[in-house]
Amino acid sequence: MKSEKNNPRRDFIKKSMIAAAGMSVIPGFVLGENGEITDITEQLSRALAGQDGIKKVAFITHIYRNSAHADVIGTKLFLGIPTDEGMVAPQIKIASVYIEQVGANDTGIRIANMNNTPVYPTVEEALTLGGDKLAVDAVIYVGEHGEYPYNRLGMKLYPRMNYLERIFRVFDASKRSVPVFTDKALSYSWLDAKWIYDRSKELNVPMMAGSSLPYCWRDPNLVHPIGVKISEAVAIGYASLDAYGFHVTEILQCMIERRAGGETGVKSVEGLKGDDVWKAIDSGKISQKLVDAACDAIKDKMSGNMREIVPIPYAVIVNYNDGTKGAILMLDKYVKTGWAYSAKTSKGIVASDFVLAGGPNYAHFSYLTLNIQKFIVSGPVAPIERNLLTSGIIDMGIRSLEEGKVKLTPFLDVKYSAAGYESIRPTAPRPTGQSISRFHPKEYEFMIPDAFKNK
Repeated sequence: MKSEKNNPRRDFIKKSMIAAAGMSVIPGFVLGENGEITDITEQLSRALAGQDGIKKVAFITHIYRNSAHADVIGTKLFLGIPTDEGMVAPQIKIASVYIEQVGANDTGIRIANMNNTPVYPTVEEALTLGGDKLAVDAVIYVGEHGEYPYNRLGMKLYPRMNYLERIFRVFDASKRSVPVFTDKALSYSWLDAKWIYDRSKELNVPMMAGSSLPYCWRDPNLVHPIGVKISEAVAIGYASLDAYGFHVTEILQCMIERRAGGETGVKSVEGLKGDDVWKAIDSGKISQKLVDAACDAIKDKMSGNMREIVPIPYAVIVNYNDGTKGAILMLDKYVKTGWAYSAKTSKGIVASDFVLAGGPNYAHFSYLTLNIQKFIVSGPVAPIERNLLTSGIIDMGIRSLEEGKVKLTPFLDVKYSAAGYESIRPTAPRPTGQSISRFHPKEYEFMIPDAFKNK
């Protein structure tokens, strides 16, 4: 263990913190006068060294390299979390690491060694810290990236169910469960996702999952009040349905779940591609006004005719049990790296640009990380049923596209309420401050992608 006087991580967090009004709502960020670190934050820094009973986390991942999800979540928990207002000292500590695929570009083992964190050869040993029973307070499983085959539908076969069952087995054998965060979808397959959900309920496992998009910047800062009347909504993104369609579905669902009556589940899903997308817009199956409103909100998009710019559009139409209509559109090339949402409410059409922060910080993962931390320390920030439903919607959308017909989805009868959940989100419309400033101390500069080293 590094001494109190010679701890680069602690010193860097201390030097990086800046004074900011109102930041006390984010756990772990407490400053005194002139930006000096206070006794409270000193306690957090000591806790980072393994003292004071801080929550111990097993960090399980397929691959840990620069800019992979394991890096943009895990490295922040080792170093500190960059936000608009400054660096936030983590309140949880990575106590063990398991990395399935260690290649020439691996950085996870080096970072673990720099922080005196053991790297175990199996998932089970990481959870038990080499013993016989569960020995950590929570598990973060980053099941994204890595070398895996694709199925007949073009979906990458991430072994999320396999990994979560291994984690659940340790819980079952230990007769004790702890919070688990799993990155992105519960699974590429609805059947697997439902199994994971049911198994977590059987073992009383607190679960959090999903995308970083629900926790990113919104320009303007649109948050529907609980009970808002919504008749139709659209979410916009880019790239493929398999790679990024889940993110766009999470945008749609994190907004539309706040409607009057709460979430009622999904009656049917229809996947479309190419000219069928434009036909759906022209016929009114997808609202042209909502598509225009969402695209108008995006600052990072191409000028010109959308239909001439997008090589192959994709869409998934979602018909909810209560009659609400939803749709996601993948408009590659036109929105470039943009994301957006629009809805027809009882007070008219509203829209917002969902804004991410680029490298080297990828600070939208800072806010996801803050929410993971809050979940582990004090309880759920969002209903896990959201992620169960979004996992099923995107799976059925891809299957509908492959089969060329609407998928009736009585099994997506997922009902829940978003009331009572509180997440941490930036209040500024776009990234600023430490979110867009380099946060890696000198000894961690190897983590900065080459494209950003001179910026």
